[in-house]
Amino acid sequence: MIKYLFNILCIFLFSFTSYAQEVSILKDSVCISKECFELQELKIGTKNIGIYKKIQKSYDLFNGTFFDSPEKRLNAKKDTLKNLISTNSLRDNQYGFENYKIYLNKNGLLNVSVHIQSYGSPWEDTVYYFFDEMNDTEVGENLFINKKMLLQVCRKKLKSDKSISFPINNLNQYKINANTSGNITGINFIFYDEKNRTNSGYPEYSISFTWKEIKRFIAPQYKERLIKY
Repeated sequence: MIKYLFNILCIFLFSFTSYAQEVSILKDSVCISKECFELQELKIGTKNIGIYKKIQKSYDLFNGTFFDSPEKRLNAKKDTLKNLISTNSLRDNQYGFENYKIYLNKNGLLNVSVHIQSYGSPWEDTVYYFFDEMNDTEVGENLFINKKMLLQVCRKKLKSDKSISFPINNLNQYKINANTSGNITGINFIFYDEKNRTNSGYPEYSISFTWKEIKRFIAPQYKERLIKY
């Protein structure tokens, strides 16, 4: 009986620790004369439909059309861009160029951002996501416990570090910092001053926490996966 339970435990631990998907950024470009435009899409090893749907809703580039693979969406971006360039309407349409960054891909947890720059306009924006690849869902604020207390700490840091204060009510925009060995070193929360919009978007402020500061606010089910190698 003990041997049987040990085997079950080994299988569980192996499936947990060996879960890792290859995540990369696909790139393509369209060049006209001496000017080149880069296009990007996030590629996940398996078809995480829920994650793709969430990311593609970051910015409505195709009027709600869903692409079940990054290759299809990248090709659609390229065709659209070529058409706008050929009709000399790229600036009029203020075409949005998306750029992706991968901050963490560890034990089925994926932290990425999607940045958009509108052609012919100073406007730009960034959205941050934290996904559970095993469940194909967004974790968002569920990464944290004692959220009211954490928000209070963020407000205090914002006021003391930036000498400025504005309403902050959620914790769903953040990027996780890790060293080259994959150890978590901290988290940066991103907050936007929505009362002082400019031509380039909302002013963005970053509040930093070391891992020692933030670990007491991390939900246990995610903390274990974040610290495991």
